[in-house]
Amino acid sequence: MKKTIALLFALVSGFYVFFASWIPDPLPFLDEATALVIFVKSMSVLGFDLTRFVPFLGKKTKPEGKTGGPVVDV
Repeated sequence: MKKTIALLFALVSGFYVFFASWIPDPLPFLDEATALVIFVKSMSVLGFDLTRFVPFLGKKTKPEGKTGGPVVDV
């Protein structure tokens, strides 16, 4: 059921992203960037990683803690 909903969101948001410039704006509160984020996230639920094509959706990394190396005071 989760993948069906993700597929529905991917189809609707993908259509909106690719064809929003050709048709009048049917949803004025939803811009293309929001639709692109919805498309990328729903495609990741379906198993396709598209975050490498969108630079502002970079990989989340954990902050580095202590490195374990020697401390050098200058």
